[in-house]
Amino acid sequence: MNKPDDLIELGRIGEPYGLKGLVNVLPSSEQPEVLLKARQWWVSRLKPSADGAVRKVSKPTEDDLMYEPFKILSAKVHADRLVAHLEGVEDRDLAARFKGCRVYVSRSRFPTLPEGEFYWVDLVGCAVTNLQGVELGEVTQVADHGAHAILQVSKGDIEHLIPFVEAYVPTVDLAARRILADWQEDY
Repeated sequence: MNKPDDLIELGRIGEPYGLKGLVNVLPSSEQPEVLLKARQWWVSRLKPSADGAVRKVSKPTEDDLMYEPFKILSAKVHADRLVAHLEGVEDRDLAARFKGCRVYVSRSRFPTLPEGEFYWVDLVGCAVTNLQGVELGEVTQVADHGAHAILQVSKGDIEHLIPFVEAYVPTVDLAARRILADWQEDY
């Protein structure tokens, strides 16, 4: 099966959980709702070498990886991680082979959000302009800093950290890939 072009990394598999093939998943964000609701995950692993042996690569490239789809039989929150049962993974030894693998979900499978809510991955790459029409840069990252998210906006050597709250970000137009911010160049 060909992997979708819109895969978004949402976590990494840790140690096995229990004896029946469950895996611990360390979500990439503090809001793992997409992982919990998705019925199919894609898991990336290193391709085996020509003789079938497991390879060790310090910094794998896209060519070093293979992506496998897995039906999710169950997934639940457990402390700061998720515990999931991947179809076909029925014992601890098999689950252990997935340690360190990355978990992806197709962006097209993300649940629809209510009006005024956004997936962070959709904000990355949006152009940010202030109320005076000055281009502040492009969103390069969204991070959670406790009370609210922060947009990291970069333009050349200049970086702005803008709180992602309505007082500072009154308008987000995902269709146009533009964000309007009440923020000055010298902040």
